[in-house]
Amino acid sequence: MKGSVRFVAIGIVLLLAGAFVYVSRRQQAQLRANLARAREELRAAVPVEVVRPFRRELTETIQVMGTIKALQDVTIGSELVGRVVFVGAREGDFVKAGQVLLLLDDSALRAQVDQARAAYLQALTRYEQVKAAIQIPSTQADTEVEQALAQLEQLQTRLKQLKTSRELTYRETDLTVQQAEALVETARHRVQELERQYEILDEQLRNQLQQAEAEKRAAELTLKKLREGARPQEKEQARQQLLAAEANLRNATLNYERAQKLYEQGAMAKAQLDEAQRLLETAKAAYESAKAAYDLVLEGARAEDIAVAEERLRQAEANLRNAQAVQKQRDILRSQLESARAQLRQAEVQLELAKAAQLRRSIIERDIDALQAQIKQLQATLKLAKAGQVRKFTSAKDVELARIQVEQAKAMLDNALAMLRKTVITAPVSGYIASKNVEVGNTVSPGVPLMRLVAAGAVEFEVNLSESDFARVKDGQPVFVKVETLPGRILKGFVSKLVPVAEVASRQFKIKVILPGADRLVKPGAFARGEIIVNRIPDALVVPRECLVEWQGRISVFVVADGKVARQRPVKVGVRTDRWAQILEGVTENDTVVRSGLERLSDGTPVRIMEVE
Repeated sequence: MKGSVRFVAIGIVLLLAGAFVYVSRRQQAQLRANLARAREELRAAVPVEVVRPFRRELTETIQVMGTIKALQDVTIGSELVGRVVFVGAREGDFVKAGQVLLLLDDSALRAQVDQARAAYLQALTRYEQVKAAIQIPSTQADTEVEQALAQLEQLQTRLKQLKTSRELTYRETDLTVQQAEALVETARHRVQELERQYEILDEQLRNQLQQAEAEKRAAELTLKKLREGARPQEKEQARQQLLAAEANLRNATLNYERAQKLYEQGAMAKAQLDEAQRLLETAKAAYESAKAAYDLVLEGARAEDIAVAEERLRQAEANLRNAQAVQKQRDILRSQLESARAQLRQAEVQLELAKAAQLRRSIIERDIDALQAQIKQLQATLKLAKAGQVRKFTSAKDVELARIQVEQAKAMLDNALAMLRKTVITAPVSGYIASKNVEVGNTVSPGVPLMRLVAAGAVEFEVNLSESDFARVKDGQPVFVKVETLPGRILKGFVSKLVPVAEVASRQFKIKVILPGADRLVKPGAFARGEIIVNRIPDALVVPRECLVEWQGRISVFVVADGKVARQRPVKVGVRTDRWAQILEGVTENDTVVRSGLERLSDGTPVRIMEVE
């Protein structure tokens, strides 16, 4: 009996041990299956970087470019025709207000001053004699005749000199006006040519950027479709893209044909024709790419097709970078256009000065008329003296006539002294000599610029804005300026003047920015770029700009739900800067927003959050 019980107990133990082993193996198999599923899910999840929305101050800016200019820019010229005998400053020299810059040969004018002074003293002496004389003896008739003859000879010599000076002045002023008009016409033609080239290049650049961006988007979509497989709506979309690429090819063909005609007519540079040809080739490549993409959608994706699509995406990104690099050429051309406009304005100023010089002819004419009147009066006096007519008493009329002669002689002396002073050309303000167009020995004329003087002190940054940007700018707004001649340096200024009248040619508005103290660092004429702060948001909820997904006019972000699934969520965006985007609606500070890996996501895609160092 005891042996039977022992055998039963052993059987029960063996049965329990077998059951335990069986259950343990099932649990191990289940654990291995769960582990395999977890590994498979981990491999299928898209690795992403994430960020949480946070609050910070956000500044809205307008990017501008323009030229550094001086607050005072003075053109130094001569009011006389003469030979330069002294030049007192060179380009780059600092001069003080009143410092002598140029001296003209004054020998002829000094002789005229001496003659005018002698005539004045003689008229004054005559006036004093007339007032003091009670009776003029007849024995003085011969002396009066001699004096009258000598004075008449002096006046006639002076008249001859004035007529000679008048002829020379007329020729010089007419020639100066003609030269100034020719300069204005040349400068105006140059501005028109550069404006036409700028418009053509700007239009080509816009088309190139649009095409490059379209190619990049098309390549990205193509690659995504190849990886995910085509759906019916994707096939239709590929067909639409093929039609769009075909339309772009037709447009590029028309642009090239038009550029070729303009080049044959001499209205376009060879480089611009080459650019149009390159755009045509790019459009052809885009068309072939779209056609290949459409064929791939219909045929299905293969490994080699995906590799080709990836290469096309890289090529499209390179084309986009090349198109963006062309913007520098447009900036250079714009700088040349601004320089040509400045030259045109300077030529117009020279023309106005030359025309103003013509008005000074009237001064010489008045001097000649006054001198001729004196000659006639002296001839009448000489006639009376020769006839032996001696006045016994001095009348009030004689005294008044002598006084008038004194005033006339004094006016001629003052005029001669004023002309003599004009041979000394001084600096009107303190500053730097920006340019010098004269040397010792040159003959100068009125209206011709000889030096350009840039006043010392603050400089200003002058830029042009579109109508929409101009409406957002106010007086006193801060501006940060970078000058190419000062790499790594940022100058701070503020908006000082807004010109509310648009330029006819460009349809743009001009603003001026004061840069206090910057004259010690940068000189007028330098090209610069600026950033105008038009709005500050002190407590904006922001995410990096790369978090935004834009598609068909809608903006959204991907948020990570439960730490493992990406959900697409529409958002309302406010101000955007180079790095940040303000979120008005859609996410909060508690959400986890995807920052990288967006090109592989769609709503519901499993994700794996990567650690960012």
